[in-house]
Amino acid sequence: MNEETDRLLEQLLEEPPGPRREHMLMRLDGDQREQIRALLDAGDLVWEAAHTAPPLEEDPVAAMLGVVPDPGFQLDAAALVRACKASSVKPTALAARLSARGWQVDTTDVFRWQTRAAPDVPPALIKAIAEEVRIDPDRLVAKAEPKPNTLRAVAEDVAATPRFRDLAQRFAQIQRMSPTMAVSALQSRMLATVHRGDEPDKEQMLASVEELVRALEANQGQ
Repeated sequence: MNEETDRLLEQLLEEPPGPRREHMLMRLDGDQREQIRALLDAGDLVWEAAHTAPPLEEDPVAAMLGVVPDPGFQLDAAALVRACKASSVKPTALAARLSARGWQVDTTDVFRWQTRAAPDVPPALIKAIAEEVRIDPDRLVAKAEPKPNTLRAVAEDVAATPRFRDLAQRFAQIQRMSPTMAVSALQSRMLATVHRGDEPDKEQMLASVEELVRALEANQGQ
């Protein structure tokens, strides 16, 4: 795919299912359209998850795509104020641009993000905000201290392993995101894929991540 097609794919991944996305798909030739439509299937699963069980916040696909709020990747109010000022983007303009991308955001939301903690803003929306104010997403993030949790402790142990770091690098390249956001997305997936009441298992968590990355790499190579 060329650079123009890459940009269109990025827009398609942010566009919810509907006539507008279908119109965007028609800009591609037949073979490309079918390949990209297959990639969008994962995103459609997130939309379906919002209307059927399991709830969105418990869905591993949603966690992987960054549409579930992540305590390890939270929007920093002061950083957002500085970025908006540096890029001369006012709250009204930022809200309008995010709405045009398909996010349900208004000016009051932006004002709230600029004045206090915003744990409800998912990583994918942080990435969209960063693109609109022309800054690296990692510079808009304030790392929050996670609450002590056996499951999270195991996930953190997994994230410290060389095997996980290698998988995170591969995932970042596939998804064209920053290494920090890739780590956050994969950690969210590990936590989301463990059934409630199960004892956390380090090897199973790693295996789940490795299976995901291999599947994405295989799909990319087709």
